Amino acid sequence: MGALVVREIRVPDSWGEMMRRIQLFEILGRRVIDSEGETIGHLEEIEAEQGSESCLIQAYLVEHRKMLDRLSTWALTSSMQKALSRRSASKPFRIPWHQMDLSDPRHPRTLIPKSELHRTVD
Repeated sequence: MGALVVREIRVPDSWGEMMRRIQLFEILGRRVIDSEGETIGHLEEIEAEQGSESCLIQAYLVEHRKMLDRLSTWALTSSMQKALSRRSASKPFRIPWHQMDLSDPRHPRTLIPKSELHRTVD
């Protein structure tokens, strides 16, 4: 297994007016709340598109399951994983970059309520 590389990302603010740099370790695994204060889950993945000089954030994936649950699912054999289909409610939310407020990296939040968020598709 390779070593974890600390990366910086440039994150546009929610209004797209300025960029700021944050360390990935500052936000990954953090609890995310929606615009109404309801917990959505934990920020587990970031979708980015690589440009010539930097990566452009496309979306954030927020899961309601804890990391231990994710690791135990990962450890299952592929045949068992296929037999156990994921329910729609257990799929992560895909939150476009412009709907996430990272002005305080320790307390990420969405700009819309949980009821308006969309889950990922297989």
